[in-house]
Amino acid sequence: MTTSRVLLTHASEGEPVLDLATGDLSFDGMAWHFPADLQDGDVVVHVARGRRTAVVSVATVVRRAGEPAYYAHEDLLSRPVVDTTFWRATARALPTRSVILHDGERWLDDLERLRYLPAPWPVLDASACTDPARIQRAVLEDGDVADTGRCAVCRRPLSITHPHLEGAALSFVCDRCHDTLHHPFGPTVAGLAAHHAPVCPRCGSRDTVEILYGMPPGPVPDDVPIGGCVLDPSGPDLACRTCGHWFRSDRLEPA
Repeated sequence: MTTSRVLLTHASEGEPVLDLATGDLSFDGMAWHFPADLQDGDVVVHVARGRRTAVVSVATVVRRAGEPAYYAHEDLLSRPVVDTTFWRATARALPTRSVILHDGERWLDDLERLRYLPAPWPVLDASACTDPARIQRAVLEDGDVADTGRCAVCRRPLSITHPHLEGAALSFVCDRCHDTLHHPFGPTVAGLAAHHAPVCPRCGSRDTVEILYGMPPGPVPDDVPIGGCVLDPSGPDLACRTCGHWFRSDRLEPA
């Protein structure tokens, strides 16, 4: 039996889950989710929550007197252990909050065994995105849906356009964002768009939106800022919904 503490800690939908989906997950990028009172020899089981919940890493802590803690024996699971897989095999649910696992050795043994099971990953069904009838129905039900030439998520110019249905809501996205949205642990369209949103230079918020210039074909939602009929190429193209600041984003390229 181990005498070390085994801690389970969570990350909500956001960068760790997105980085897992794109293959860019790293310990440096998610270390801030770990508990602050780590002790030498602690084992940290890291759970990421997206559309699915899964254990994505296990790390052993090294802490010396007068030095910051760091993580040795870092083990990013290339095949994360999904909550449903864990439940079927152990009849135990993954905790929904960060806790100390008092039967930690048992949890570690189960995770080591389950990560190599030949069970298929739960892949999200992407068939709706290739169904012309469902896409046409979504367009007819929402007249505001349009392919603007930019990805609805990352806002980059589209070379390949993928219609993406999330329930009945239709978006046009690039191939990379579409793959991420259909990853087993992928985020929602809103979650992925928030991840890509430019940061407001005044307050640091990512709740930013493009300013609408020109004459809109219909009513404009209350949270969309209107910039007038004349577009200044050097003027602001984004507005912050947190502090109201208008600013220019050089990240956006001409379509």
